[in-house]
Amino acid sequence: MAEATVVMAGISGGTCRAGLLVVALGVASLSPAQADVTIGIAGPMGGSFADIGRDIKAGVEIAVAAANARGGINGEKIRTVAVDDKCEAETGTAVANQLIGKGVKAVIGHACTAAALPAARVYAQAGVLFLSTGATNPRLTDEKVGAGVFRMAIRSDREARAIADYLSKRFKGKRVAFVHDGSVYGQGLVEQAAKLFADASGSVAMTEGFTPGEKSQNNLIGKIQDAAVSAVVVGALQADAAVIATEMKARGLNAALIGDEALALAEFKALAGDAAEGAVFFLPFIDKSQPEAVNLILSLEERQLMPTDTIFSAHAATEAAIAALAKGGDLPGEATFLHKSGANTVLGKVTFDDKGDWREGTYAPQAWHGDSFAPLR
Repeated sequence: MAEATVVMAGISGGTCRAGLLVVALGVASLSPAQADVTIGIAGPMGGSFADIGRDIKAGVEIAVAAANARGGINGEKIRTVAVDDKCEAETGTAVANQLIGKGVKAVIGHACTAAALPAARVYAQAGVLFLSTGATNPRLTDEKVGAGVFRMAIRSDREARAIADYLSKRFKGKRVAFVHDGSVYGQGLVEQAAKLFADASGSVAMTEGFTPGEKSQNNLIGKIQDAAVSAVVVGALQADAAVIATEMKARGLNAALIGDEALALAEFKALAGDAAEGAVFFLPFIDKSQPEAVNLILSLEERQLMPTDTIFSAHAATEAAIAALAKGGDLPGEATFLHKSGANTVLGKVTFDDKGDWREGTYAPQAWHGDSFAPLR
C-alpha cells in the first residue's frame, strides 16, 4: 500500500509552517495510492484434517502468486491471510469475523460443512465473496444466505446419487447396510443414498446410526453381521470408518466397504491397514489433464507437494474469485460475473448455476489398492 510520510522538522515560523504542513498533507491525500486486495484462506490447519487445510492454502497461494506475476487485480497486488476454522461451527463463525476485520474481499476454503454454513452467513452480511472448496451439504447454497456464496465442490446429494448408482450397478438384488455417525454430513449423505437406492428397487437391509469416537463398534458390527449384507455404506470420519473396517475384517465379513471422501485420507489407510484394501469411496472428478494444469504441477513439484484434488479445487476457486473481483466492481457484480460468464481456471472453464453450485462437477468412484488408490473402471 502506498504511504505518504510527512516529516515535521520544527514549528518555528508558526502559521507559515503549519500552513505548509496542511498543504503537504492535502497534496499527499491527492496522490494516487493503491491498496492490496486481500483474499482470505480458511480451513482446518491442524488436527486430523490438517492435510486438507495445507492443500487449500497451497492452491490459493500458488494461484495468487501467478496472478501477481501478471499484475494482480487491475494493478493492485493480492495478498493472503489464512485462518484455522478447525472444521467447527463456532470457530468457523469466529474466524470469518476475523477475516472480515482484516478487510478481505473474498474467502476461499471452509472445506467442512460445519464451519462453512455459519461462515457463509458472516460473509453474506459483510458483502464478501465466498467460494467453498469442500462443503458439500446442499444447505450451503439451497438456503441462499447471500448472492456471493459459491461452491467449488460438489453437492452431497450428487454424491449420494453417485453412490446409489454405483450400488444399483454393482449390488443389484443384494442387501446393503447404511450406517452413519449422526453428523449433518454423514447422516445426510447416507440417508439420501439409501433413499435413492431404495427408489431404484435396491434392497436396504438397515439404516443405523452409531456413536462416533468409540474405540470399538462391536454392537454395530454385530447388527451388520446379522443383516447378512453384501455391502456397507459408511458416512463417518476417517477414524470411525477405520474402526468399522478393521472390526468387519476381524469378524471375517466379506461385505464391501463404501464411503465418502474421508476414506481417501491417509489417516484412514494408516488406521485401517489391510482392512482398507478394496474400500470404495467417491471423490470429485478433477481433470488434471488440462493444458492449464502444467504450471500448477511444476509449482507443486518445487514445493514437494502432491497434486491433490484439494489443491486443484482451491487453485480454480481462487482463479474464479480473482476474475470476479477484477470484473465485478462490487459483490452483486462479482456474483453476476460468475453466474453468467464463469472463469477460465486450471480445471478449464468453470461455471456456476443460479444457486452458486459448480455446474461441471461430477463424482467418480475410487478404491484402495495397496498404499494408493485409483479410479474404478
